[in-house]
Amino acid sequence: MGLLRLILRRSRDQRRSLRRPPAVLPLQVLRCGTLPIALLQCVMLTDTLLREVFDASPDAILVVDDGGVIRDANEPAATMFQWDRGELVGLSVDLLVPFQHRARHAELRAEYALQPRARPMGHGLLLHGERRDGSQFPVEIALTPWQPADDQPMVVCTVRDLSRFDRWRSMSMAREGAAEAERTRMAAELHDDIVQRMVFIKHRFTTLRNAEGLSGDDGRLLELSAAIDDTIASIERICRGLTPLELKHFGLSFALRILFREHSEAGFAVQSDLMDVGRELDPAKALSLFRIVQESLSNAREHSGADEAIVTLTRDSEWIEVEVRDAGVGFDTAAVASSGSGIGLLGMSERAAMVGGLFEVRSSLGNGTGIRVRVPVAEHATAEDEL
Repeated sequence: MGLLRLILRRSRDQRRSLRRPPAVLPLQVLRCGTLPIALLQCVMLTDTLLREVFDASPDAILVVDDGGVIRDANEPAATMFQWDRGELVGLSVDLLVPFQHRARHAELRAEYALQPRARPMGHGLLLHGERRDGSQFPVEIALTPWQPADDQPMVVCTVRDLSRFDRWRSMSMAREGAAEAERTRMAAELHDDIVQRMVFIKHRFTTLRNAEGLSGDDGRLLELSAAIDDTIASIERICRGLTPLELKHFGLSFALRILFREHSEAGFAVQSDLMDVGRELDPAKALSLFRIVQESLSNAREHSGADEAIVTLTRDSEWIEVEVRDAGVGFDTAAVASSGSGIGLLGMSERAAMVGGLFEVRSSLGNGTGIRVRVPVAEHATAEDEL
C-alpha cells in the first residue's frame, strides 16, 4: 500500500511541476517524441497498472515497517510463503523466518533500523524462509530502506526462492563427493600397490648389491638407487595431490604443514600460524578447508609474482577460520567477476558454501590478495546461524 502511495505521490508532484497538464499537451509534442520520460510514466502507470507491475515481479516483495509488521506484499510473496495475501499483510515478518532463528532475526532488525542501507541480507550466507506449513526453503534477500513522507520508516524486502539452485548445489555436492571418492581410490591404489612394489624393488636392489659385494661408491648404482627413491617420492606426492592421506590420520593442521613443506621445497615459502583444531572436525569441512588452502597457494605461486604466502588457522567455540595472504601483484576483483574468468575462485566459494561456510576474497592491483574462509564448528550448523 505504502509503496504504491509513494509512486503515485511522485507522479502527482511531477505533473504539478509541468506548466500544462498532460491532457492538454500539444499533439506535435507527442509526435516529435519530446515528451519527458517521467511524464510518460505518469500518463501510463495508473493505480491499477502499478499494482500489476508490483505483482508481476518474479520475486516476492514485502514492505515491512519498523515494528516488523508486513504492510504490503505482492502476489509472488503470498504464493512463495503459502499465505493468503490478506493474511500476510499485518503479519510479523519474523514468522517467515525459520523458528530457530526468529529471536536473533528480531535483534538484527533492530540493529538494521539504526543504520538502514540498501544491501543484501546475510551476504554470502545460506538463508532460509519458512512457509505457512513449517517447511523451509533456501532464499536470497535484499533490503532497501524507504522513508515515506507521511509515515514511519519502512524496509522493502525482495526475496528470491533458491530451491532450484539448492537442488543444483546438492547435485554439485554429490558430484564432488564422487570425484573425491575416486581420487581417494586412485591414491590408495598408487600407494598400496605401486609404491609398495617400488619399495620392494629398492629392497631387492640393496640386498643383491650387498650379496654381490658391489661397491657402494659405484656411480651407476648410486644413480639407480636415487632414481628409485625419486620415483617413490614422486608417487607419494601424486597421492597427496589426489587426496591428503595425512588429513584423515593426523588432522587438518598436520596435513597443511605437509602441504607447506612441499611448496617450500619447490621454492615458494609459506609462513604459517596454525592453531590445532583437533581431529574431531567433520571430515567434509576439513577437506574443504584443505582444498581451498591448496588452491589458494597454487594460485599465489603461479600468478601473484610473490615468493611467499602467509597462512593462518584459528578456531573458537563456533568457527574455524583460515586465511591465505600474499603481497603479490593482486587483481581487480570486479573485473574478474564480470569477465567470468575466476573459475577457481568460484570453485573455492562453492566448496565453502557446501559445508555451510563463508568465503571472501580481497584483492586489488598492486596490493596482494587475501583469501578467507570460515566454517562453523558444529556438525550440522550453517553460516545462517550467525544471523
